[in-house]
Amino acid sequence: MTTGEQIVGARKSQGYSQEELSHVSGISLRTIQRIEKGEVNPRGYTLKTLAQSLKIELSDLTTQDVSTDDKAASKIRSLNTLGLLVILFPLVSALIQIVYWTKNKHLLSSRPASRKVLSFQILWIVVVLIFFSLVQILTYSITGQSVYGHFPVRTTGYLVLLLANISVILYTASKLNRNSPVLLSGVPSLV
Repeated sequence: MTTGEQIVGARKSQGYSQEELSHVSGISLRTIQRIEKGEVNPRGYTLKTLAQSLKIELSDLTTQDVSTDDKAASKIRSLNTLGLLVILFPLVSALIQIVYWTKNKHLLSSRPASRKVLSFQILWIVVVLIFFSLVQILTYSITGQSVYGHFPVRTTGYLVLLLANISVILYTASKLNRNSPVLLSGVPSLV
């Protein structure tokens, strides 16, 4: 049973509506709704306050739903692994990850790691597009032609960017497997 389900059961056994529990505990109605739906896992002060308001032991609420945490961790790993689709579908891979993230939003939206993984792929696509645009602009402005010589600048640059992306995906996978709290710290969260 999840923490949210335990709170719902305790709230109903006390005869409280969500609004009444909010009033008694001082915790916002929206927070209580999100906890009961399983959108967030309450910690610390919130758990203690809810336990006191519901006249139950704190330990009754602190038993985490391991299966939910395992599911979320598995979904984050899958989201990261989907990044490897960049090999086959370079510009569509981030879109596939966005769709996956949206379908699993109830588990992933509260997980900073999932936001970082998705943000990295979006940024990678932006960098690739900027790279191709700059190469085209510079080639045309220097030579007056769309292609210069026989050296494949675009292909070489793209392969370097692709290898960098794959390296980050594999590095992130190893950090996820070790449950590392710090993940892609230099990447801003775009979602």
